[in-house]
Amino acid sequence: MVLTYLSMTQRRQIILLYGCTLLGVLMGVLSSIVNTRFLAPDEYGDVRYVQNVINFLSSLLLFGYFLSGARLMALSDDRHYVARIKGTMILVLVTVCLMLVMAMPVCYYLHTGKPAVAVLFLVSMPVCFYPLVMNYLEHTAQGDNQIVHLSMARLLPFLIYVPVGYAVYSYWGASSIRMVLLQWGIYSLVYVGIIIATRPAFDNLRPIWSKLQDENRSFGIQLYVGSLVMVSTNYLAGITLGYFNQDNSEVGFYTLALTVTAPLAALPAIIGTSYFKKFATQPGIPRKVIVATVGMTMATCLLFVLLIHPVVRWLYTDRYAAVATYAAILSVGSCIHGIGDMFNRFLCSHGQGISVRNASIANGIFKIFGYIVLVALFNTSGAIFTTLVCDVVYFACLIYYYIRFTKTATVHG
Repeated sequence: MVLTYLSMTQRRQIILLYGCTLLGVLMGVLSSIVNTRFLAPDEYGDVRYVQNVINFLSSLLLFGYFLSGARLMALSDDRHYVARIKGTMILVLVTVCLMLVMAMPVCYYLHTGKPAVAVLFLVSMPVCFYPLVMNYLEHTAQGDNQIVHLSMARLLPFLIYVPVGYAVYSYWGASSIRMVLLQWGIYSLVYVGIIIATRPAFDNLRPIWSKLQDENRSFGIQLYVGSLVMVSTNYLAGITLGYFNQDNSEVGFYTLALTVTAPLAALPAIIGTSYFKKFATQPGIPRKVIVATVGMTMATCLLFVLLIHPVVRWLYTDRYAAVATYAAILSVGSCIHGIGDMFNRFLCSHGQGISVRNASIANGIFKIFGYIVLVALFNTSGAIFTTLVCDVVYFACLIYYYIRFTKTATVHG
């Protein structure tokens, strides 16, 4: 097993992060149950549509700085230097959050033909920045190996929202506007609180900013270019499904299926995250780690496929029955993508931004085609097929670059 190979600290980190991530995803499913019980499918779809647009815009605004900062932190053992890197990244975070907030009135204007959707962009202005804050936490925790903070970020928002949301909607009723403000507001407050707890430093940031820019030019921007094609297009299906359908019901079904399959990609990605700092000094991923991770992921996937239909029937109303079928198919791709993420972490720890960028571009090119053309022709089936193919392409490209890098490192080592 992979845990027997790792040190005691690494075992605890993986168990903690995976446990909190799994609980967080389960609580996320519970939050979706709360939301779907109180909202009709089209209203729930409206919320998920706006969420997809905001996530899409957020991915455009990152510019690679968080990736570069995470790598600088992974290479340093100076705690105050790391805290100053965090402080510099917070200044970047504040800037891009303001840019996202200012984009919301533009989104409102572009959606005036759908008033119920348009108004959600306006009311989300005070809370729309939460995806950017979570992205900051993901990368700083990875670079600084602060697994406890990352675990808190993945679990606490849901632990708070589920009981609060249920109580509020039961007593005062639910609407898409109230849901956006309450759920995203809780997320934002929790994430900001965790950032404060990490104690960033803001003294003498000018040399840190210069170093961050240098690192971003050689590393982060390469991944950013790839993310423009791959990560940004992850949200494209949630947008085009709304565009090519009369309402946003299919957006809700498809994105809910993605939500329940998320834990399958978590385990291999978490191992890569926990190992990120150590990867930076290793010539390759230990074979035992790869074999055990793949084995556990496959076993988890099989169990998921066997249980998803009765679980969805039990948790959701009959209005959401299609989610189980979508999730069973998407689960295979989610596992493949998660294993690819482990190799992604290794390559990133060695500064192989161009390789990861190329894998992302290959993935994203088909996504752009599939999420537009295939969704227009085959609706949700086209979106699911596109997702599966892209997960395979992503995995295959990263395996190719991993093998090439490790062979080169061995020759020069």
